[in-house]
Amino acid sequence: MARIKSTTFVFQPVQLVRPCEIVAFRIAEAIRAGDVKVGERLPSEQNLSDQLGVSRPTLREAIKLMVQAGVLNVRPGSSGGIFVISQAVPQELCGLPLPELPMSDIAGVLEARRLFEPHVARMAATYGTEADFRAMRDAVALSEETGAPYRRRRISQEGVELMTIASTRFNIAVARATQNSVIVQMMEILLRRMEPVRMLALSELPDITLSTRTLANSLAAIESGEPDLIDKATLERIGLLEVAWERATGRRLRRRPLLRLVADEGTTPPPTPSSPPRKRSRSP
Repeated sequence: MARIKSTTFVFQPVQLVRPCEIVAFRIAEAIRAGDVKVGERLPSEQNLSDQLGVSRPTLREAIKLMVQAGVLNVRPGSSGGIFVISQAVPQELCGLPLPELPMSDIAGVLEARRLFEPHVARMAATYGTEADFRAMRDAVALSEETGAPYRRRRISQEGVELMTIASTRFNIAVARATQNSVIVQMMEILLRRMEPVRMLALSELPDITLSTRTLANSLAAIESGEPDLIDKATLERIGLLEVAWERATGRRLRRRPLLRLVADEGTTPPPTPSSPPRKRSRSP
C-alpha cells in the first residue's frame, strides 16, 4: 500500500481564553462604545454578575484584570463601588484574540474597509434612530474637543488615543444604526484590526483637526440621507487615514483609484439604490 503523505497545511496556535477574560471583554466593549462613560459607577457586584450571567468570583477576576489595566477602580465603603476611570482600553481586553496579522496584510484591512464602510453608512442613513444619530454626534464632539488644542501642531500620544476612541465610537454608532447585529460584530472586528493602523496614521497627520472634519462630514452626509454624499464623505475619511498610513510606513496601497475619487469632482459616483434613504434634518 502506497504511503500517504502528511498535509503541508500549518495550523495556527490556539489562544485559550478564561471565562473572566470574556467578562472583561464584555465590559470593555461597553466602555469603548461610549455606553459606559468615565466617572460612571457600574452596577453592584451582584447586579452585574446577574446581568452577565456569571458567578461573582468570575466577575471579580474580570474586574481585577480591568483594574490592573487602569480602566476600572474599586472604591470601598457605602459611597464606593466599581468606577470607570479611563476610556482607553488596552488591545488585549478588546475582545477574543485574533490571529496575528503581519504588516504585509495590513493593506488588506484597509482594502476591506473601503468595501465595507460605504455600504454600512448607507444602511445607517436608512435605518438609524435618533439615539443612533445622537451617539454619532457625541463621537464627533469628542473628536472636536480632543483635536482643538493640537491644531497645526504635533499631537500627543494621549491625544492620539482619544482621537482613536472618538473614531471608534463613531464607527460603532454607524454600525448599530443599521439595526443589524452581524454588521455590528463585523465592524468590531474591523475596528480592532484598524486600531494599530489608526494610531500610527493619526500621529502622522500634519493637522489632526482634518480627522475631525472628515468625521463631521460623514455625519452630515449620513444625516442627509443622500447616497452620493455618503459615498464621497466616507471615502474622504478613509482616504485621509490611508494617505497618512502610507506616509508613516513608506508602503503604498494597490488601489489608489478610490482615493482619487475623493478629489475628482467629475468622477461618476456609484449607482444609487432603488429606494434611496429618507432625508434627515441635522440637529444641533
